[in-house]
Order: sequence, then structure tokens, then C-alpha cells
Amino acid sequence: MHIRFTDDELITLSEMMTLACWATYWNHKPGAESGVDRFDDMLEKILSRLQHNGQGQRVENDAERQRLRLRKDSEDGSFYAQCYDEMRNEIFWEELTARMAERESGKRYGMEKINNMGEEERKQLAEPFVKRFWKEFSKMGISNLHVVARSGEG
Repeated sequence: MHIRFTDDELITLSEMMTLACWATYWNHKPGAESGVDRFDDMLEKILSRLQHNGQGQRVENDAERQRLRLRKDSEDGSFYAQCYDEMRNEIFWEELTARMAERESGKRYGMEKINNMGEEERKQLAEPFVKRFWKEFSKMGISNLHVVARSGEG
């Protein structure tokens, strides 16, 4: 199969692949390096094609990773960088809220009971805590979060 892209489409594709590569590079499990490499190889191929098509000013070499990349100075404020930042922000708040709600459910009902429930039951039980934490975090961010050391730990 042979697909032809305009220069603008190739730039869009390189931005999409950059976003995908960032997500896989920073968020993969140990042992998933071959998957990360596959994504990186595809991006490298697209960026090489950009250079070949006379769009080399959009590409630079990432010395740390020994790979081509879109120019760092053009990513600030770019759509794909904004998407990545938004994704990371949403994941942070979702995970923080879910984990804290799970912790509170475990305190109230016991972890043994929680662990023996199905996922839907656990969600229903945690829902009041989720709502409480969302309300707090929406209003205050992390301002009111504190780590309390256990007795004797400082």
C-alpha cells in the first residue's frame, strides 16, 4: 500500500506520533521497551520523510535519545504539547481522587471486604468519597494535602 501525504498532513502526522511517543515513553511498564521502540521508529521514519521533503527546519536531533524529534522551540504552546499536558493533569487528579477514595473506603469498611467486592460495588461504595475529594480538589487544588508522619517516624 502506498499513501501520499501533503507536507501539512505529514507535519500533523509527526505531531500525532510525537504525542503518542511521549505517552509511551513516559508511561510504559518495565519490559515494554520494544513497544516504545516501535513507536519511536515510526516517528523517526516520518521525521526523516519531513527532512527529505524540505521540512528539515522543523526537525532536530535529540542528542540524549539519539533520535530525531520535532524542534523543541516549536512545541511550546503547540496543540500536541497542550494535549499531553492536559492528559497528564487529568490522569493526576483522577488517580489521586480514586486512590484516596479507595483508602477511605478501606478505612471505613475494611480492606478485606473491599478486596472481596466486584469493581462496580467498590465504585458505588467509594462514590461519596470521590465526590468529596473532587469538590475539595476543584476548589483548593493540592493546597490542603499534607503528609502526616506516623508516630516515631519524624
